[in-house]
Amino acid sequence: MKIGIMCALESELLPLTREMAGVEKSTYLMRDFYSGTLDGKEVVAVVGGVGKVNAAITAQALILCYGAGTLLFTGIAGGLDDSLRIGDVVIGTQVLHHDLEMEWMNNGQFPGLPTDWFAPDQGLLDLCQGLGNNLHFGRIVSGEVFVTDAQRDGIIRRFHPLCVDMESAAVCQVCWFHKVPCLIIRSLSDNADDQPEGAFLENKDQSSLSAMGVTRAIVGRMPA
Repeated sequence: MKIGIMCALESELLPLTREMAGVEKSTYLMRDFYSGTLDGKEVVAVVGGVGKVNAAITAQALILCYGAGTLLFTGIAGGLDDSLRIGDVVIGTQVLHHDLEMEWMNNGQFPGLPTDWFAPDQGLLDLCQGLGNNLHFGRIVSGEVFVTDAQRDGIIRRFHPLCVDMESAAVCQVCWFHKVPCLIIRSLSDNADDQPEGAFLENKDQSSLSAMGVTRAIVGRMPA
């Protein structure tokens, strides 16, 4: 089984590609796909770009064009729970759009499409157990906006998430349609508050390492 590993930013993926063996690069849809092995597992890794449309395009390419049978989306996010700290890692147990009503996506056209949230593959979730004290399990929300103080409180009141990003829900939605197991792994780079950009720039590299550390540990536990 080939494992697809996807990030939104180049800095999020670099810690992984440096550790892969036998890497071959190919380009499709203006994206570089890195195929090789990691801990003896067949892997294809890619930077998909920021936003839900970019994420959906890339996830679909991983599945249809590169044969990914499992998809891990890893990288950084903004924290929305005051009990969490920069560098903590969140595993998404419920993933949903904060800027689109989930029930509107179905409208009777797609039987079984979740109207509340997307849930991770239970087998992948089980692999995360015991991976560290800074690992948390909970809700992740996604939307087409870099969240700051202006949106933060409203999102917290409505959804009570641990963190927010701009891609995860779209990745889960694509995987649902293709019946491909997926897991969302996000490390906090900022608190989506009044100074998110400064914190993001200061912490993005270290937080990316935290997310990728958990991702690699999960890959290590997956069957060959």
